[in-house]
Amino acid sequence: MRGLVSCLRGNRIVTAKYVTKILLALCLAEGNRRVAVEAGAARAVVETAAGLENSAVERALAALELMCTTAEGAAEVRAHAMTVPAMVAVMARLAGRGREYAISILAVVYGRGGAFSGEEITVAPAEEVARAVALALEGECTARGRRKGAHLLKTLEEYGRLDLSQNGT
Repeated sequence: MRGLVSCLRGNRIVTAKYVTKILLALCLAEGNRRVAVEAGAARAVVETAAGLENSAVERALAALELMCTTAEGAAEVRAHAMTVPAMVAVMARLAGRGREYAISILAVVYGRGGAFSGEEITVAPAEEVARAVALALEGECTARGRRKGAHLLKTLEEYGRLDLSQNGT
């Protein structure tokens, strides 16, 4: 796993294609998710996502979403200062499943146990995130991505960080 993380951080386009395939395949097995987080894979995906080609970033985000199903993975993603800006950037350039995965990861940051739980984390202003999610939902997005996006917007509003009635969104 450490070797995969090292290759991913090497940021070579050809290598990233294969590394993300292997990382996703390994993360499909529940026991490997914690191992991936401990090896630094969650951090590496967040740090390299913006520079990966579309298919590689989609697979990397799918693996990151799976890593976020562990408490350690979710905490790692919430604690990383680049998570929100990276996911917003990725949502702007991807469509379909890529947007879905980015929205899911933002939901980890802002959802239950996230930015509103009292944890000391640094996140982007809710308005910026809501604007990015709303734009993503206007474009090509999967049905699951739309549901997650709508839920994320509702969560932001429920916690008083966003007033959707004023924005007309």
